[in-house]
Amino acid sequence: MNETSVNIVNQNFRKTIPLMVGNNIPVTPPYYTLWYSYVTNAIPALTQRMDEILTGQQRCDRYLCDSLLDEFMVGNAKTQLADIQNSIHQVVNSIGDSTEHAMNSADHLNESLSEDMAVMAQEARQGNHPTAHKMVRLAQNFMSKTEDYRAQLAQQNAEIQALKKRIAETERQVFTDGLTSIFNRKKFNEDLSVYMATSATTCVVLVDIDHFKPFNDQYGHLVGDKVIQTVAQALKKTCETSQKDAQAYRFGGEEFAVLLPNTNIEVATRFADNIRDRVSRLNLTNKKTGEKLRPITTSLGVAQCQPGETIESLLERADQRLYDAKRSGRNCVRPALAS
Repeated sequence: MNETSVNIVNQNFRKTIPLMVGNNIPVTPPYYTLWYSYVTNAIPALTQRMDEILTGQQRCDRYLCDSLLDEFMVGNAKTQLADIQNSIHQVVNSIGDSTEHAMNSADHLNESLSEDMAVMAQEARQGNHPTAHKMVRLAQNFMSKTEDYRAQLAQQNAEIQALKKRIAETERQVFTDGLTSIFNRKKFNEDLSVYMATSATTCVVLVDIDHFKPFNDQYGHLVGDKVIQTVAQALKKTCETSQKDAQAYRFGGEEFAVLLPNTNIEVATRFADNIRDRVSRLNLTNKKTGEKLRPITTSLGVAQCQPGETIESLLERADQRLYDAKRSGRNCVRPALAS
């Protein structure tokens, strides 16, 4: 990105973000794409529609944004999300780095001027030269303005850091499962796309809690939720302790997924068995009744991405192995061996 492009993106960025914040819209790639397109008039029909909404309703909320995305940007947005997300971080970091550099430069300038001015002031007092006195006053005035400039930069930097935190928080909310606090299916889809494009070998582990419905029927949905949360934490702990770069996700309902980039099927199968073993040793008690819950077990399917394979094909093979594990009596792991 050349300097002209960066400046244009910076200008549009500074127009886009306040509009999104003012309408309480999360700063995520799809929404940013929508509002950036509005600001730049990239899609005139979209700009006209949003002008009508903002004029008539004063606000364009998330529900309206979702509708506009479906109407104007489906397909087009999907091909741009990664670039837009990188653009958001690049611009924020660029502005932040420039501000930090300017603040450091102002500090160094004032420090240098302070030393020189002390010498000039001493010489002016000794020689009583009007010109020297005038130079000291000019230097003092310049230093005062420089300090004001630095204060403005500090304020701008504080706003940039707050914006960074806001972006990070909105991304965390979008990609985090509300019940388990691990990553959700949306994050899984995005990460898997990246891994399949960049990693030489990527494995997927699908995990399903065995006979989960009876937990809800026998103990109630709150206990069922607790089972899901506990299994999720067991997966997260296994990822943290057993395999570098492994990441757990809630796939949906009582089903989970783990991504293992740069991992072959043999290592992934051993990792999956670690999960199975850790979960099988969980002991939960119904706090309301004091009753010990029946054992929790899982069935797991493992598949390694093959050259040229699609995401759908990879997940289908892992899902088939998961159901093989179910048919084999549950509480076991079944890998998809290379054909």
